[in-house]
Amino acid sequence: MEGLLTWTAERVAKFPRDHKFTVGDRLLETCLDVMAALTDAAFRRDKHEVLAAASRGLVRARILARLARVLLCLSEAQHLHFVRESDEVGRMLGGWIRSGASR
Repeated sequence: MEGLLTWTAERVAKFPRDHKFTVGDRLLETCLDVMAALTDAAFRRDKHEVLAAASRGLVRARILARLARVLLCLSEAQHLHFVRESDEVGRMLGGWIRSGASR
């Protein structure tokens, strides 16, 4: 998630002014929230609630990235990069949730 967060921050800095402080800030804030939830989960015994929040945040980030693409803030290649990276985070997150449920 750190790599995706860094990449997103760099892209949002280059968003057009019309969308930088609305869609851009919301996208970056959502990615930061996911990162914070994952960090919290690493230090909790009962991780399920925090991991579920991270999963919901990741879905919100994907929706915001689609909006940024439609608004031409992200190129097609940039959007595809975000999709690939967020899918990887989602797979890892799902595995962490499943491993916690089996205990």
